[in-house]
Amino acid sequence: MAIYHFSVKTISRSEGRSAVAASAYRAAEKLVCNYYGKEQDYTKKSGVEFTNIYAPENTNSELLDRNQLWNSVEKSERRKDALLAREFEIAFPSELNAQQRQAMLDELCHDLVKKHGVIVDAAIHAPHRTNGSDERNYHAHIMFTTRAIDLETGLFASKKYRDFSRDHGTETVSQWRKDFADLANKHLEQAGFDVRINHRSYADQNNGLQATLHEGPSVTALRRQYEREQQKPFDERNHEIVLPALAKQNDAIKLFNLDLEIIATEKLIKTMQHEAKETTFDSILNEAKNTKTDDFDKTFPKHHQMENEKNIFDTLDSSISQLNRSELFSQLDKTLESHAEVERKAAVKANAEREAKHQAQLKADAEHKAQETEPEAERKAAIERQNDGGNDFNPF
Repeated sequence: MAIYHFSVKTISRSEGRSAVAASAYRAAEKLVCNYYGKEQDYTKKSGVEFTNIYAPENTNSELLDRNQLWNSVEKSERRKDALLAREFEIAFPSELNAQQRQAMLDELCHDLVKKHGVIVDAAIHAPHRTNGSDERNYHAHIMFTTRAIDLETGLFASKKYRDFSRDHGTETVSQWRKDFADLANKHLEQAGFDVRINHRSYADQNNGLQATLHEGPSVTALRRQYEREQQKPFDERNHEIVLPALAKQNDAIKLFNLDLEIIATEKLIKTMQHEAKETTFDSILNEAKNTKTDDFDKTFPKHHQMENEKNIFDTLDSSISQLNRSELFSQLDKTLESHAEVERKAAVKANAEREAKHQAQLKADAEHKAQETEPEAERKAAIERQNDGGNDFNPF
């Protein structure tokens, strides 16, 4: 299912970041940052599907080299709090294959170069399947310079462009969000898919759906750790690893949204059925009016053909309803089962702790009783020995 994700980020020296390091990570390359005098080696990073640099036609060839490009940026920005680069982070529709993703990225980056005159350094990343990431999470990091290329010199302009400044930034970003949605929908259509994405928020769309909350890297890491544990046999799981509360809340929102989407789909199918029935009835009536009685038998097969079309809608309705409800209940079952397993494990652990505590108390009571009984027994034995000694008779 295609989802919409488009965010704009900045890479700033005030945050202790380096444009060279950011580029090295995204491209999985080894670059040397002259500003910090540090080598940034990410050649062991996996999952980089495609990288490329896009630039205006007259750009100096040295700036087409990734290491030269970002070191030139670091050198030209002298302020300690300098804004070094901006970045679009986008998610590709999961329906697209590698070639289609690359074509979509090429068009987006060429548009970025054309509109702002900047150099773009882009990389497509595949999902990290080993750490529990969603296998559909193909995305791209699109870094671009904060200065345009001077058309005469082929080098960076002396002044930064202001398209993303405080005065124009909101308008620029909003337009790019819309343009990206239009671009993704265009490529989905070209690939033969009917699904579409929408850049507007759920509130703006007025569709009743709820937006999930941002989980952040820490919650995401805990979620992946929890999901890895759930893939193990029950007896081998670490039941102390639980799903964070924020992740549970987001899962509940997703199930709520899924239910609404199922209802909307069912309404659409019923509308299509109703329209098909009306079309069938009107067609038969018109045929009957325009056909002589002796030719009416020719109309009857057409009626059967339309009836078959109606049956197709009925079958489609049933199949979609069963499929979507099956998916919904499957997710609900998995969530409830997972939470039930954790609660049952916690209950077993609590019972074991109570039993251990009870046994320890019984042992302590027994020892205490034994300590009280032992002196009493010794006292009685001493009295008996004393009595026996006093009654001894010695004739000599």
